[in-house]
This record gives sequence, structure tokens and C-alpha cells, in this order.
Amino acid sequence: RDGLKIDFTLWPLILFQRIATEETLPAELDAGYRVILDKDNLAISLRQPTYRAYIPVPPDQEEYQKLINDFFSDVPYVAKCLWRGDLLPAKWCLDFDMKFNYLLPLLEWRVSLEYDWRLPLGYLGKGLHRHLSSELRDALEQCFAGAHIDENWDALFHISGFFREVAMEVGAQMGFRYPLALDEQVMDYICTIRQMRLEQPRDFV
Repeated sequence: RDGLKIDFTLWPLILFQRIATEETLPAELDAGYRVILDKDNLAISLRQPTYRAYIPVPPDQEEYQKLINDFFSDVPYVAKCLWRGDLLPAKWCLDFDMKFNYLLPLLEWRVSLEYDWRLPLGYLGKGLHRHLSSELRDALEQCFAGAHIDENWDALFHISGFFREVAMEVGAQMGFRYPLALDEQVMDYICTIRQMRLEQPRDFV
């Protein structure tokens, strides 16, 4: 009721002993911990946290390219769902897959470049907005929409443009080539889908 929240885990003693002998702490402990009560002095053998558990690792060219490819493979799927009026699968892909699996890691790379890959970042983007410029925050907000199909079409184009902008900036700083031809082909394709008449549905391959 006073707002205090404590994260804790119940461990068998044998698990604690094993963790105490390992070279690295589990991520949730390496992010920082404080011993509240230790009647048997068991925690004395625990390693000290390095506070590096949630610092993003710089991507290589392959990882960077794969993230972009995977993002743009989702764009036509959302477009097809919106064209058919299938809001649920469109929202799942647009609001979860594209934002949390692809856009969020990209934004974490963007922020990490500014902090020389030394800044721990929160789970699911917690606190990330504090490290984005007002322009980037505004652009991110435009990637979200309600339930109206037209709003989600706008959000799809916004997130595609926002992803492109950030990915090109990250790629330029890390010496990676952005696949602009892929981007343009996908965007041309979804523009065609949006212009089609919803009253004449057909299946896509």
C-alpha cells in the first residue's frame, strides 16, 4: 500500500550454492542486488555485480541486416491484414512484433551508440524515452494507433519511416550498409495494397 515493491525469488539451497560458484552472476543479480537478511552468511560467497547485465551488445553486419529484413517481412503482412479488415492479427504484428522485436532493439542500439555501449537499459524499453530526443519521442508516438483501420495504416507507414530513419543512422555510425532497395520494394508493394478496393478481396500468395 505504501508503494514499495520488492522482487524476490525462492531458491533451493543447492541452486544458491551452484550460483555462488559460477564465474558470472545471473542477469537479474548482475544488474545489482542487496542482501536484506542472511542468517547463515550464505551470500558472502556471491560475486559482486558488474552492473553490465542489461547493456546491449553491439551488433555485427549480419545481425543488423537480419533485423531489417525481419522488420520489412512483417510490413506486407500487416498491410494485407488491414486490407482484409483483420484487426487482431494486424495489431499483434504491428504493436508487438514490429515494435518490441525489431524497433526496440534498434532504438537500444541507437541510444547505446551515444553512451559508448555502457548504459544498462530497462526491460521492454523501460526508461528508454529519457534517452531519446523530443523529435524521436514524437516520431515513436506516431507509430501507435487505436482500433480504426485507417489509423493503423497511418501507424504502419509511420513506423516504417521511423525504423528506416533510425536504422540508417545506426548503420552509418557502425559502417553497415542499409538495404534501401529492399525497403523501397516493400513500401511500393504496400502502397499498392492500400489502394486496392476492400470490396474485392482476394488471397495473396
